[in-house]
Amino acid sequence: MSLRNKLYVLCFSLLVGLMTSCLGGDNFEDNFIPTDAEIVAFSLSHDSVSELKTVVFSIDQKQNLIYNYDSMTYLTDIKEKVIINYTTAAGVNNILNITNGDSVWVNSGDSIDISVPLKLKVFALDGNTTKEYSAQLNIHQIDPDSVQYQKFASDLPFLQTEETKTILFGGRFFTFSKIENDLQLYSSSDAINWQKETLSGLPATILIKGIQQNKDQIFAYSQEGNLYTSQDANADTWRQVNTEYPVVGILGFLNASANQLEGLSVVVEKEGEKVFAFTHNSTDWTYSSSAIPTDFPLHDFSSLSYTVMKTERITNIGGVSSDGTVQNAVWSTQTGLYWAKISDNRQIFPPLAGANAFYYNDEFWLTNGQLSDGTYNKEVYYSTDGGNTWFIKPEKYQTPEDFTARSSASLVVDGEGKYFYIIGGKNSTVLPEIWKAFQNKKEFNY
Repeated sequence: MSLRNKLYVLCFSLLVGLMTSCLGGDNFEDNFIPTDAEIVAFSLSHDSVSELKTVVFSIDQKQNLIYNYDSMTYLTDIKEKVIINYTTAAGVNNILNITNGDSVWVNSGDSIDISVPLKLKVFALDGNTTKEYSAQLNIHQIDPDSVQYQKFASDLPFLQTEETKTILFGGRFFTFSKIENDLQLYSSSDAINWQKETLSGLPATILIKGIQQNKDQIFAYSQEGNLYTSQDANADTWRQVNTEYPVVGILGFLNASANQLEGLSVVVEKEGEKVFAFTHNSTDWTYSSSAIPTDFPLHDFSSLSYTVMKTERITNIGGVSSDGTVQNAVWSTQTGLYWAKISDNRQIFPPLAGANAFYYNDEFWLTNGQLSDGTYNKEVYYSTDGGNTWFIKPEKYQTPEDFTARSSASLVVDGEGKYFYIIGGKNSTVLPEIWKAFQNKKEFNY
């Protein structure tokens, strides 16, 4: 035993002897010596790693573990020894570092190597009772901002067609598809196990890619211009909505706010002109006074309903205008009736048809889509200001090499905003598959 160790043992013996002499007598309570060998507080610090001072360590007395539940930032590099600070139930420096078979006494305030998990042996004041802990500093080993993509399912028969649309409605996935002019509906609670539903009230002429929804209703329109809605939990029972003019495009649903009525925004053919129309109750309609702009997208756009400073908006991105031109502008409305272009064709992303815009991690993300020249986009773009300005995500956000670029896919974000699913789509052929993705930090415990 080293001289230092002998001195510690001697100190313990003297302390025990003094307590016995001072207390005196034969009574058990008078001669009781504390046997608590627990660590009750633990922290680390380092002058060059300021974040370390803020790390909170949990002490699991049952499992004898000391660890930081919230891991330190990815790529945190601690090359040198750190300062250990602790408090024990005994209130003295009474910890022996037995890591790697060593036996070195450690005072609170000493420097210590934490490159490997520590094994700490604590002595109670009786000099005999001990307790051993494993102490570890957790640092994230993967980049929290990078995105993981995984092919979740493949060869799904109801996706083996160009006309499909998947939505998340009432916590369930619903996929509408048209196979050989037969309109079909499939549902799933987990995007793995699917079952066929029986549809009623929808004609085979429904334009599946034009289906839109809010939290309570789903909307669709037909080639004839008829509008339909479903409020059924299984999305399988539909009714026709009375409209004065034929509907030629559903633009999105505007949610209610303190100063706004909720309602559906569409484009109708009125007296030979395409105009905006809005209804808050599927009965009463209002119309714009002039025709829609010639470059306004009528189909193959991506629609988002969201809130900005307590104001509800619908924003549509990309798509194809009535003259067949693929667009890359961003249009937005606060009324459902009057639309404004909030960005123009100088956007960083190219004109895209059948792209997917979605709200994720407090940003707009945009991916997939077919370009004007017939090629397919594989970049992921993002906007932090509601679609006004856009940037390309770094490589760690992009889809993997084995992901086939596509258009006309459905992209669904789960109810917790944790995972997003890319369902179906087409390239040179249809892609009857589902990809599941998430940003790594969504899996971390913060």
